[in-house]
Amino acid sequence: MVSSLAHVSDVIDDIASCIRSANTKELSKYFSSTVSMTLLNDEGIYSRVQAEIILRDFFGRNTPTGVKMAHRLDSNPSFRYVVLNLETSKDTYRVSYKLTNNENTFQVTEFRVESVY
Repeated sequence: MVSSLAHVSDVIDDIASCIRSANTKELSKYFSSTVSMTLLNDEGIYSRVQAEIILRDFFGRNTPTGVKMAHRLDSNPSFRYVVLNLETSKDTYRVSYKLTNNENTFQVTEFRVESVY
């Protein structure tokens, strides 16, 4: 049981690390086949590839300078929820994502990027 919990923490940290480094190719490996995504004022359900392209464009315009964990819910065996504060060269954003347990693998099913006012 302990090793599976360690693995879950690694997934959360690995995704945060991908966001910090704007590595959308690696980030997309954690996406489910479709992702409900909200990016500022645009929202929709996208394929893994579409979601990666949208985020690559976002990070191309907003280079990350720092990421801080704001909230982490990882006690439920079926899902995880994470909120990060993302500082970029232009602005600060709140990034949140939900991971759902799919055949003992946590995959990102929801991903949101919102402006912090």
